[in-house]
Amino acid sequence: MSNRSLTIVLPVYNIESRLSQNVEQMLELASDLTTQFSILIVDDGSTDDTSTVAHELATRYPQVKVRRQRQRSGLGPIISMVQRRVDSDVVIVHDGVTPIDAVQVRRLWRQSDSQSTPVAAASKRDLSELAHVRTTHDALALAHERVMGFHLLEPLRQNEKAAPLPTTFRPDAKPQPSERSGVGHIPPLPRPNFLSAIAEFTLGE
Repeated sequence: MSNRSLTIVLPVYNIESRLSQNVEQMLELASDLTTQFSILIVDDGSTDDTSTVAHELATRYPQVKVRRQRQRSGLGPIISMVQRRVDSDVVIVHDGVTPIDAVQVRRLWRQSDSQSTPVAAASKRDLSELAHVRTTHDALALAHERVMGFHLLEPLRQNEKAAPLPTTFRPDAKPQPSERSGVGHIPPLPRPNFLSAIAEFTLGE
């Protein structure tokens, strides 16, 4: 098992019914990859109980951190914030809309060992480009053809970073919930229109 630090970033908006399952899946996966990991939930101004669920998860699991945006800002500003503030060896960020795919995370973790490979470089460059997408749906669709699901996030140079968020946890064993009661079951919501949901999240609409 690696001792490199890993942060998995989950931007979320109004996903109270799926958040617990997604986070617990990422905790189990991350604990198989490295001894130093954290899950950063970025709540992008949710209007349902997503924030409540996120903070409950942070209470139950010390590896989980939460950052809440009071108003929707979209995926681009979240990526920029993570680049400046998260200080881990490897940062893997989700697009906030597509289904969670653990296989992607494992592939990117292996990829991060070879930072100079064309595929890894392209992945990080494509995700960074999304931070600058602001207006046209054509540009948005083109960017998301390359940036769906999880991607490696290219770190900024040291002098471009702000003070890091304390997001890395060093567990002695796999994550276990506390004795505190968990979040109640909430029926799953209907799946949104895929491209429209991506556009709304990214543009902050």
